[in-house]
Amino acid sequence: MTQGGISYFGIRHHGPGSAGSLVKALQELQPVAVLIEGPVDASPLLPLLASPDMKPPVALLCYPEDDPAATSFWPFAEFSPEYQAALWAVANKAALRFIDLPSAARLAEKAAEAAADTEAAEAEAKDEQGEEPTRVQDPIGTLARAAGYEDGESWWSDIIEQNPEPGPIFAAIADAMTTLRDGEGSIGRLEAMREAHMRLEIAAARKEFDGPMA
Repeated sequence: MTQGGISYFGIRHHGPGSAGSLVKALQELQPVAVLIEGPVDASPLLPLLASPDMKPPVALLCYPEDDPAATSFWPFAEFSPEYQAALWAVANKAALRFIDLPSAARLAEKAAEAAADTEAAEAEAKDEQGEEPTRVQDPIGTLARAAGYEDGESWWSDIIEQNPEPGPIFAAIADAMTTLRDGEGSIGRLEAMREAHMRLEIAAARKEFDGPMA
């Protein structure tokens, strides 16, 4: 799906089929900038993935100094689409950056988990008052069940990862996700924050770069 000069590629983390299809799509598109879902404050580290001394699997770690156990991490394997996208960007001299919420937001998420019971009770109370509840979304699972699969993992593996001729998969994924999203209820607070932040980063990239972006 392409909107306003940005081509969106829906992938599966650590999916070899997704990685191969993504590299092919980038080669055809030749974007001037590659924007990846990940902590924006770690963008300067992304080119290190292409260093000859950096051998996957590797991971980006973030933790508070006073509580190292509360670690958030972003893993990269050789078959991760994000890793392959970073390699492509460096090799083709395209701008490369993360666009998701800063890493501190992930640490805040761990703290928010402690208040999950309270939030659930509040959501239930709102539901009883007739307000729209926040729903747990599983769009891949919805697509899988519609196609006769028991779970989203099996559907994605058959249709995307192990399909020797997947065709225009990214356009199909975008269309399906858009349709499903239109029928869903409100999303969680953190997801809403992430999406808003990524929209801002994408808007900034549109102003900064002249040419196709991914």
